[in-house]
Amino acid sequence: PHITSYHITMDGRRQRRGQALEAMLLATLLLAGLPAAAMAGEQGELPPGSLVSPEAVQRYQSSVRARAAGANVATPDKGEDQWTSSEALRKDLREHLAGFSDNFTVLEVGSYFGYTTRLLSELFKRVIALDAVPQLLQANREYNMDRDNILFLRHHTLNDDWSVFAQNTIHVVFLDASHDFETVMYDIHNCLQMPTVSLIIFDDYGAEEGVRNAVHQMISVGRLRPVAFLGEGADGPWRLLDGRVIEQREAVACEVVRPPPSAA
Repeated sequence: PHITSYHITMDGRRQRRGQALEAMLLATLLLAGLPAAAMAGEQGELPPGSLVSPEAVQRYQSSVRARAAGANVATPDKGEDQWTSSEALRKDLREHLAGFSDNFTVLEVGSYFGYTTRLLSELFKRVIALDAVPQLLQANREYNMDRDNILFLRHHTLNDDWSVFAQNTIHVVFLDASHDFETVMYDIHNCLQMPTVSLIIFDDYGAEEGVRNAVHQMISVGRLRPVAFLGEGADGPWRLLDGRVIEQREAVACEVVRPPPSAA
């Protein structure tokens, strides 16, 4: 359903900047088979759902083995693995993008195990899948070994150079990286530096306050225009695996608003 009205509200609270980096560290340890639980105690307790659980790793491994054996594999839902997208979001992406994106390139910023990458590779001509954690990129590559239109790149959104992407024709960005306000604002700024990007899809818009506040901020200054809410929440509040009840929609797609060219 397309958005016909949009009420901007601002929440004052900010998530901790270090949350995403700690989560990446824990993800790396889990994928490497090291004692992540003990490490979590040294780093301090993280918010629920902010690390890759052993169950999520086991589910991923089972999926890869099943696909290698020729079996059809169901993609985990957000109710099973909080770090991926819901089946409702995947359904909406298919409905909104099928036929529209056949010749487009999408940049996926934060690609996790590759569940959403796989769907994007079916909808877009090319996918550039980014992640800061090399183990997750390797997992993504193995999960999507049968897909031939995905480029996997290690990229840390805060530390690495975004300018390389501005030299390529990228039409859509699927943004699902760090969730604190300052980092999301930085990511949006870098996305807007890519002259061919016309649409940014913000995953975890409903679940993460930092994402929501950043989107609202960029709408308020006229750089983004919301065009569709996506995923969970169409029928009212929904619940995350960590127990939180979410009032807003799971994701939002925003058109990029370019300033008019200066008069000569």
